[in-house]
Amino acid sequence: MLVNSHLKNGFLLLAGLLVSNAAIAQENLEADSIFTWKLVELTNPSSHSCIQFIPRVDITPVSWDFGDGSPASADVSPVHTYTYVSWSDSVEVTLTYTAGGANTVKTRQIPLSPAYFHCIHDSNLGQAASFKYIFRNAYMIDNNPGNLGNLHFSWTIDSEPLAENTFSNPDLGQWPNIYYTFLNGGTHQVKLEVYNTTNATEVAGFTHTLTVTPDLSAGVVKLENIPNVFTPNGDGVNDTFTVNTSGTGWFVLRILSRSGGLLYKSESSTLIWDGRNSQGEELPEGIYYYIIEDTTGQYETATGFIYIFRGKK
Repeated sequence: MLVNSHLKNGFLLLAGLLVSNAAIAQENLEADSIFTWKLVELTNPSSHSCIQFIPRVDITPVSWDFGDGSPASADVSPVHTYTYVSWSDSVEVTLTYTAGGANTVKTRQIPLSPAYFHCIHDSNLGQAASFKYIFRNAYMIDNNPGNLGNLHFSWTIDSEPLAENTFSNPDLGQWPNIYYTFLNGGTHQVKLEVYNTTNATEVAGFTHTLTVTPDLSAGVVKLENIPNVFTPNGDGVNDTFTVNTSGTGWFVLRILSRSGGLLYKSESSTLIWDGRNSQGEELPEGIYYYIIEDTTGQYETATGFIYIFRGKK
């Protein structure tokens, strides 16, 4: 089961969160990798896949070994077509490149299914909302029907076809990217099927099996791994007091001074605080007291102390 999202003015809307289609399509999941890749449309995806390989801009490719016995390529960003047998097949691709005046080798395992997709948490929430996922197609196309080409996408969650997330023209199928919220933890299976509308009998598929935590089926659980210090100094590291939750509860967070005065209060489905009071002013370094209550009853009330250390930027 899921809480379905819907499209509004070009955005995916779910549980009060707006996620632009462009952001989903353009986000680089492998920003630190030597090379990335994306699927390319082809007419026979049940037996073939076509992949473009993209080197990082600060390196010079020397040769690409595609891992299937075909001749190596000296192209900068080659496109290669594979024949595969199973949707779970993969291939080892090797890039020899020059960086800093020396030749270096990078090898990675690349999935071959033309229905492969990426599973990522909302980049703004991360583990602060562990039940919320973005499933993004490996063609790197967004949810704009004008960018589909001849591709048709269909999603299944735990053997149940997804009922919504469909283009207004039903012939176009479902969106190539979905924002999905699980209602409980445990093991879940997400499947995507893809075909080319010019040859609809050839269908490719891929299934991701996910372990989603926590498991709330046994009753109320404790909040775990609550930090006792954070450093809101704007350096991008540990800048917020963040508590991992499912992202489906409704939390009241109170921050009090050591003398018991209320400094900050928020109500939200996630627990993220930036070290400011209710007036938006930065609180000074020191020790503060927190109270976390879940009004939906998923989590036990938690209390404790948190130390703000700002340090140097």
